Amino acid sequence: MPKTGKLKICADYYIMLGICLLFIIIAFTLDVPDRIINGFIKIHTSRSVLITDYIALAGIGAALVNSAILVIFNLLILVVTKREANGKVIAALFLTIGFSLFGKNILNTLPIMAGVWMYGKASGKKFSEMAIFAMISTTIAPIVSEIAFLYEDFSIMRFVLAYTTGMFIGFIFPVIADYVKGMHNHYCLYNGGIAGGFIATMFAGFLRSIGIEIIPENLWDTAYTNQLAILAYSIAAVLIFYGIVTDKPKNVIKQYIELLKEKDPDDCDYLTKYHNTCYVNIGIMCIVSTTVMLCLGKPINGPILGGIFTVSGFAACGKHLRNAIPILAGSIIAAHLNHLEFDASVNTLAILFSTGLAPISGKYGWHWGIITGFMHVSIAVFIGDVNGGLNLYNNGFAGSFVAVIILPVILAFKGFYFKMKNK
Repeated sequence: MPKTGKLKICADYYIMLGICLLFIIIAFTLDVPDRIINGFIKIHTSRSVLITDYIALAGIGAALVNSAILVIFNLLILVVTKREANGKVIAALFLTIGFSLFGKNILNTLPIMAGVWMYGKASGKKFSEMAIFAMISTTIAPIVSEIAFLYEDFSIMRFVLAYTTGMFIGFIFPVIADYVKGMHNHYCLYNGGIAGGFIATMFAGFLRSIGIEIIPENLWDTAYTNQLAILAYSIAAVLIFYGIVTDKPKNVIKQYIELLKEKDPDDCDYLTKYHNTCYVNIGIMCIVSTTVMLCLGKPINGPILGGIFTVSGFAACGKHLRNAIPILAGSIIAAHLNHLEFDASVNTLAILFSTGLAPISGKYGWHWGIITGFMHVSIAVFIGDVNGGLNLYNNGFAGSFVAVIILPVILAFKGFYFKMKNK
């Protein structure tokens, strides 16, 4: 985007703004202003640890408005800093849409984003370069809320401590996020969740060491499945329609077939490579993930919709039908076989978020994808206990362990096969 005196908003940001406005319209259609305002306050004064479904906590209107406001805030940052849209930016915006339904709000994300800005200043980097870090770093926003609202009585000193901690976390997050990429060689799409997992585990350990026990939440709404499913399908349909009408249908079909062949985890910016067709991919992945949840009998609520939007967002930089379906298959099998109830919230979320490991399936084949999805659920349903729900992208943290284990095993087996074939 050229740097001129005027602010320019690209079509990609208008699409995201349109989703936000749709959220606000639906919020005031399904809820009343008084309940939305009171719920909005309740969201911002909650602990927000996993799993705090803002719909169950504060009502559907407040949850949707919270999501819309936070995404609009992030869009303003992107526009003001003249950051061009690419696959990672779109993925980060969809993450913000989804996780603002169960864990993120303006109050607990501001200090962390400010810390990232401070790191950019200290390292001589423009904030446009740090914008993605700023959005993704809010995976550990519950740490701010946990410190500020751990006890019922409000304390200015505790609030200041929470914000100071948030800024410190934001300051160190980009360094850790860059470093942990080497763990998985880009085969786990949720790199921010890995960095957030380590930071959250460190803080959880410190809080426990001084006698503060972190109590996980399990707020889980089941009342708005039909409405939220229609919302997800509607957004998907509009995105697919946009992708088709802004190009020739033949070109879209040709490009989509090419997109489905993508398997390089180091080159997965589908928005830059395919642009309009990328939105078709996003819409298709939104439909598939929503349909999988409904076919499995899962309710569509804040966390589930957050998972659906995460799958959709990363369809701009790493996910498509060919590499995601095997992962989903393996994760569904694991969710059926573990000792937890199949309908358990951690099981359900692990199925959706397992697709963060889709590049493994794309690179090494569907059979390894099924094994990877199975392993992911087996780890993800228990790893949240380590950090007490302070890391919202907890499945990204679990994915790092899966990648570290499965990648060398795959390479070893491929080596054995190569030797046997050439004997």
